Amino acid sequence: MANRMMSTLEEAARKARDNCIRLSINERLNNALSAINLALELYPIEPEFHLQRSIVYRKMGKFELATDECLLLFDKTGHNETNPLYQQAQKQFVFIYNECSLKCLQTGFQDDAINLLNRAINSEKNSAELYINRGDCFITKGEITFALQDYEQALELSPDNVEIKLRISNVFFNKAEQLYKEKRFLESCTELTRAITINPSVAKYYVSRSRVKFLTEDTQCAQEDIIAAILINPLEDGCIDVLPRLFVDTTLAEVLSSPLAKYVKENLIQRGVRLTIT
Repeated sequence: MANRMMSTLEEAARKARDNCIRLSINERLNNALSAINLALELYPIEPEFHLQRSIVYRKMGKFELATDECLLLFDKTGHNETNPLYQQAQKQFVFIYNECSLKCLQTGFQDDAINLLNRAINSEKNSAELYINRGDCFITKGEITFALQDYEQALELSPDNVEIKLRISNVFFNKAEQLYKEKRFLESCTELTRAITINPSVAKYYVSRSRVKFLTEDTQCAQEDIIAAILINPLEDGCIDVLPRLFVDTTLAEVLSSPLAKYVKENLIQRGVRLTIT
């Protein structure tokens, strides 16, 4: 009789757990929490229910409670690191640290965010997202070298990620702009070339490099860069305005039909750059 009652309670608890999962997927988090609470009341010896409650708490932004549930799960699995539930709880900690770090970053607590991401990365070293987020934290602190290291590590893990490439190229671009203000034109040009190498599809990089090339009297390269910028995005600031300096007594139509424009266009297409003007 007792075994039958326990079996009935366990079955009811698992149905409540399944209901929690469905509700959580549909972002009905308060209802999901009620469902998993019921599951634990009916059958409190099941460790997996604590994992589900941790997931719900994490989605609700209740990170301390989510952490407590993982710790309870560890106890109930005897801290057996080979147990699949233990391993899932470890992954939950990574999610908790990551999402909590984003909250910290949004509210200006960059150091706390970095500390949380350090913990997450110690547990999961193959997540590009974690390195991106820590790089963003370093950017807000002005620690560009550390940010760049994290972005480059993220790119190694996710080589085709456009967002990572944009972050890296923007680091180089911003360094170039500062060097330009300091009249360190050759160094500025080097940083702009690095930006273009990692992300050749951004028109403003070519506009800036064209300006620097012009100031260093490298007129042909300046012409190539401004043509590239126009082909990518003719509405980019500075594209059209600089033409009279680089192409004296020449119309835009004549520039775009020139052999130089054909050469620039072919190079961009080979690099997979999408052109507005074809």
